[in-house]
Amino acid sequence: MCHQLTFWYKVAGLTIPHTANMVGGAYLWKDGREVPDTMNVMLEHSEEILFSWDSGFGDTQLGSTEDVLGTDGTVWMSRQIRYPPRKVNRPGLPRFDGAEMLGSTGTPPNAHVQNFPDAIRSGQQPNCPFEASATIHHQYGF
Repeated sequence: MCHQLTFWYKVAGLTIPHTANMVGGAYLWKDGREVPDTMNVMLEHSEEILFSWDSGFGDTQLGSTEDVLGTDGTVWMSRQIRYPPRKVNRPGLPRFDGAEMLGSTGTPPNAHVQNFPDAIRSGQQPNCPFEASATIHHQYGF
């Protein structure tokens, strides 16, 4: 989970969530592991942001996507990034007020994983510092 969320924590300058809830279990791989292969996580932040994170490690059909719902539109990020700007639930503003923007991640899918050993070899700081992801993992255990 930290691999997906750390990007958003860094971009939005978020602090550690004040409420966390996780349900799940090892429903597919019955090999004695402790880490769930299927889970749902909810994180509530003082910045008035609620993360809902679902993972089913046992099936790659849906791939990895991230949907960020905001007051001015939604960012859909997978292999392509889409942003259809819109205003909703705001009196006097049109429901859709702009052209959809399309983009791409610009990096291969394994770039995050490769960055860590590259940083070790070069002595440089990794793109995602250890402290950023470790804080969530150690505080909440996932």
